[in-house]
Amino acid sequence: MKIKLLLIFVFISSFLIAQNTVSGTVLDENGTLQGQVLVFNFNKSQSVFSDANGFFSITANPNDEIRFVKDGFYRFDFKVTAESFSEKNTVIMRHVEILIPEVELKFQPTGNLEKDAQNVGVSKRVAALNSKMDEYMKSPMTEAIPENATPKSFQPHDFKEGQVNLIGVADAIGKLFSKKTTKANYYETKDFLARLKSEIDLSYYRKFGMGDEGIDRFLLYAEDIFMLSKKYRKKFDKVRISNDLMSAFSEYRKTNNLEY
Repeated sequence: MKIKLLLIFVFISSFLIAQNTVSGTVLDENGTLQGQVLVFNFNKSQSVFSDANGFFSITANPNDEIRFVKDGFYRFDFKVTAESFSEKNTVIMRHVEILIPEVELKFQPTGNLEKDAQNVGVSKRVAALNSKMDEYMKSPMTEAIPENATPKSFQPHDFKEGQVNLIGVADAIGKLFSKKTTKANYYETKDFLARLKSEIDLSYYRKFGMGDEGIDRFLLYAEDIFMLSKKYRKKFDKVRISNDLMSAFSEYRKTNNLEY
């Protein structure tokens, strides 16, 4: 009798576990099975790796977001539905395109004297100076501009002074509660990563043989997993950023054979 009860308990436990497990296979766009893909449940902060046959299995709940990350591929996001537990899911990851280095072409005259004159006889120093001047002119002003207004001592008395503007207060409160954390665009992400490299101590990662290029690839990996620019671009919290980087690196080491 005890053996029967034990078997029933094991069967029920296996059934319940299966109901909370999402499994499937990871392929690339050419149909090649992909092993060592990081499968990360963003809601539960749990992760596993696909095996040599591209198979993965991870616990999840409906509406959880599962991310598939591998170096050299675009990240794939997967939303868990009720059908995800009963179906064999197939995940297709696309390779990152290899950018061809820009080729600098020598000057070729167009026949238009006015246009050609702008490209002839300009030294590299002058060209660099013009470039920096152009950046300066496009950058926002850092000095205050004198206001063209009547001094307050010469202005007539403001009878509204000291009174509370209820409409303004209500509008300010509404804006305060309506603020949401938005996803960073391309330029915000680029500026954030540049600031991260200049203000966060990354010497720990160099001990694993990572050069500038390797660190750049790791930072892009961490950005994909933890969405650092979305969380910290407006409030640059160095302690939390460093903690997120360490968490990301513990997973990154497993797929990149980095040894201290």
